[in-house]
Amino acid sequence: MKQFWIDLCFVLLLICVVSLFFGQNQVSETLFERQINQFEEDISSQKEVQSAITLQDTSDNQVGTFMKSVSQFCITIIEFIAKIFSDFVSLFI
Repeated sequence: MKQFWIDLCFVLLLICVVSLFFGQNQVSETLFERQINQFEEDISSQKEVQSAITLQDTSDNQVGTFMKSVSQFCITIIEFIAKIFSDFVSLFI
């Protein structure tokens, strides 16, 4: 049982770390940095700067979708374990 809890904690830690690196904020920040770098290159090469409106895609990417499904699966498992535990405790009480 101890090994199960250790494995569960490692999986949750891995999910948290991956979500930090591939979170929506990190992706938006990277796109913003690229646009700033492109603008600076255009200015330094004296190109005509066009003020085109760019729309950011806020939908989840494949990693985000996968992480969402994994987290929903983990939540379902945790709810199932909690229900079994509560039923087990209520059986003795």
